[in-house]
Amino acid sequence: MTEHEKIQEIIRLKDQAPITIDPLKSALLIVDVQRYFARPDYPFAQTFEKQVPGATAGYFERVKSTVLPNIQRLQGVFRSRDLPIIYFGSGSYLEDGRDLPEWLRDFNQLSLMLLGQRAIPTVTDPSWQIDERISPLPGELVLNKTSSGPLNSTKLDQTLHNLGVNSLVVCGLTTAVCVTQTARETADRGFRVIVVEDACTEMSEEMHQAALLTFSYVFGRVRRTEEVVKLFSTAKAKAEPGAAPDPARMFVSGTS
Repeated sequence: MTEHEKIQEIIRLKDQAPITIDPLKSALLIVDVQRYFARPDYPFAQTFEKQVPGATAGYFERVKSTVLPNIQRLQGVFRSRDLPIIYFGSGSYLEDGRDLPEWLRDFNQLSLMLLGQRAIPTVTDPSWQIDERISPLPGELVLNKTSSGPLNSTKLDQTLHNLGVNSLVVCGLTTAVCVTQTARETADRGFRVIVVEDACTEMSEEMHQAALLTFSYVFGRVRRTEEVVKLFSTAKAKAEPGAAPDPARMFVSGTS
């Protein structure tokens, strides 16, 4: 076995052990599925295209054909069980973006140089809004963050604890940056976390797979939409006092 194959075997063995996910105390986190991340006609994508034409074509095809439909499926499952759905957007509060971290300010400077516009919008810009294809419903929380992960710039931790949540399903854009950063941070805070591999994507498939591999090696589990839907579909709609543990709370690789 190669070095990489040995690590893959470790992950396979880890996945044979059950992970305790409580479908009755779970929340769906939808990360940065904003207009400017989900559509090619904004400065975010145009900055990449200006440097290397065609660089974002595969990404936007995956967003349209796979990621958005799978997020819609997840929304349907969580809404049908009246479970929390929380959306995140990335944007600045200040017009000149000075409240963003250095790496995002650098990206804005590149975009200004190439296009004359900042790639990262302010929260008041229409491109900041959550994409219409997965629009939040009234009562679903939308938070802005000025960092890659929400725990650095929002009250997410407190909000989840106030809601009684101990398990998270994470999806959105993009895998290697804000999605797995969100998943890692929340795993570090003691939440049980699943990243939905076909409800997120990255600029290249290789980057996507590398990010998921690292997350599943250490922090939590990676599952497909179909597996997550099955988990929540088999969970009891309401816990019964004194009942035996719900087997749907034990999510084991290879049993779906």
